[in-house]
Amino acid sequence: MFNKKVSRLIIMSTVGAALLGCGSDSSDSSSSDVAYVQYYNASPNSTSTSLVLDDYAYTAIDFADAMPRYGYSVGSADLEIYGQDEDSETVTVYSDTVSLETDDNHLFVLYGDYLDPQLLDINYNRDDMDELNADDDYEYSKMQVLIANVATDEGTFDAYISLDTQSIDDAVMIGSATYGTYTDSTILDTDDYIVYLTTAGTKDVVYTTGSMDLTTETVYKFVIRNSFGAGDIKVTIDSVDSTTTPDNYAALEATADYRVFNGLETQNIDIDVTSKQETQYLYDVASFAVTDYQSTSFNDYGITVKDATSKTKLFDNLLVTFNQDDVKSLLIYQKADSSVKGMVISQDLRPRAYEYKVDVVNLSYDYDDLTVYFVRDSETIETAEYTLTDLDFVEQQSLTLPSDDYEINIVYEDDNGTQTLVYQSESLSISGGNNFTFVLSPDTESALGHRLTSLQ
Repeated sequence: MFNKKVSRLIIMSTVGAALLGCGSDSSDSSSSDVAYVQYYNASPNSTSTSLVLDDYAYTAIDFADAMPRYGYSVGSADLEIYGQDEDSETVTVYSDTVSLETDDNHLFVLYGDYLDPQLLDINYNRDDMDELNADDDYEYSKMQVLIANVATDEGTFDAYISLDTQSIDDAVMIGSATYGTYTDSTILDTDDYIVYLTTAGTKDVVYTTGSMDLTTETVYKFVIRNSFGAGDIKVTIDSVDSTTTPDNYAALEATADYRVFNGLETQNIDIDVTSKQETQYLYDVASFAVTDYQSTSFNDYGITVKDATSKTKLFDNLLVTFNQDDVKSLLIYQKADSSVKGMVISQDLRPRAYEYKVDVVNLSYDYDDLTVYFVRDSETIETAEYTLTDLDFVEQQSLTLPSDDYEINIVYEDDNGTQTLVYQSESLSISGGNNFTFVLSPDTESALGHRLTSLQ
């Protein structure tokens, strides 16, 4: 559980943290009595979190993100991880005391359930790599790799690496990573590589990355974390170097998932989803209905939609790209001139503690610049804390809501300040294990001429 409540986020002090150059990862040979720290958030249901050393609070980062590599004074340090609780207040979710030695390199990784998380201290040495790269007698260009496994409930993997022109048969083993551990590091020539995960103790490949550009003289920390995409194996790999944004490498074996929402008021539809390799067919999708998710191979697809009764083609060749592990929704809607179109949105299926990602899509051709109010029992639209503004036709907007009951009010305000209530819901519970996607569509049978469909 959380250790203590923090009354306010402590302002970043002058304790002595120094940002290394973000564009490179060269060692700071002129510095003394400095250790190097970095933080990565792998707790799958976490809020944004931040690393705190001796009350020095670094910038908060979201799940699957990292802060840059910083220098920090050596010695014993009080380490905390700040996050948010159910009241959106700052709390300490993890605390410990760490020892930072001269030229140490630490990647601190928060992982596991956010309500009771753990911290993996990846302590690695880069001296041999730096010495090789500094040797003027040779034209070495070396980098270093290691792999950590913080994917909850996904077991142990063996990790291999090969040049991207080779296969698993030519790969060398990085190591075996059980949950909550990391391997020793391996020094290799800078080049383009492929990483493979295999069933522990075998060379049976379960995960293959695409080509990875590992051409910087740095230490690449590959983190196996939980994935909430379409693939059968619910892990993915992030490559964390010295910069702020990790590179993600979805498994080439992963499929994609999609579903279709029929936003047409008076027509059932058939849908053809076609690539060079395959065609999938969905028949007789009713008005305002959403299909189950369909699995497909990664590829570029053309989408054709027909009237389910007359088989008249409503539109064709809408281009949709499904990459590995993608989860998307295809929304069919009507324009003011009665022509039929489609739009595609990506879906975020990651569950969060205390909060939910809510997407709202406007498929009402009558209105631009809508305001969406999420009104709690103690609020009106004038006092609502959570709103979306300027929502245009065929636009998607998102926000994060804490768990609570909300009435959704969608309002249009004209240039004279006159407000029109476009839609008003009953009280809805934003809770459970899923995020929420709402689609506003014209519906002459509804009281205000519109309906708001939940795609859950």
